[in-house]
Amino acid sequence: MSTSAIGLFSSVESILSSALQKVGLAPNATGSSLNGIGGPTSAQQPDNSQLSPLGQVLSTLQELQQSNPTEYKQVTQQIATNLTSAAQTAQSDGNTNAANQLTQLASDFTNASTSGQLPNIQDLAQALGGGGHHHHHHSDAGSSSSDSTGASGSSSQTQNNTLSPLSIITNTLSSAGVTSSNS
Repeated sequence: MSTSAIGLFSSVESILSSALQKVGLAPNATGSSLNGIGGPTSAQQPDNSQLSPLGQVLSTLQELQQSNPTEYKQVTQQIATNLTSAAQTAQSDGNTNAANQLTQLASDFTNASTSGQLPNIQDLAQALGGGGHHHHHHSDAGSSSSDSTGASGSSSQTQNNTLSPLSIITNTLSSAGVTSSNS
């Protein structure tokens, strides 16, 4: 594992540890390891179905970054392109908060594609963690925090998904055939 990956894990772990302490779920007493939470310690990769959307995206990006750096750069550039397009849509719809956030993420993914590093985790966490909880000044009865679009999805739902950083990133990863491999 590279030094930057270890640094990433320790910083993510300290953020998670701090958040868990705030909600009363302190890490186990044997150290700062989070392995004890949710089950026995295991040497296997974490089950992504138990990870937050941010954790899933980071895990998938990191797997790709380590297994195929060339594809990682292509996929992160495509994500940046799709985020930029969504930012333009948000801007033309008058949604400047979403446009600014999408533009920042697009810049982070552009940097990731040129450097080969992971995108800015803080920006990603803010966009995905607060995903869809922007201050809208209009009624949006059809909005939902769900990523899925069903046949009954309203046009406002479709619009929300087209501006959702999580949907954009996960759809781009899926389109590129990138899935998390936890087998």
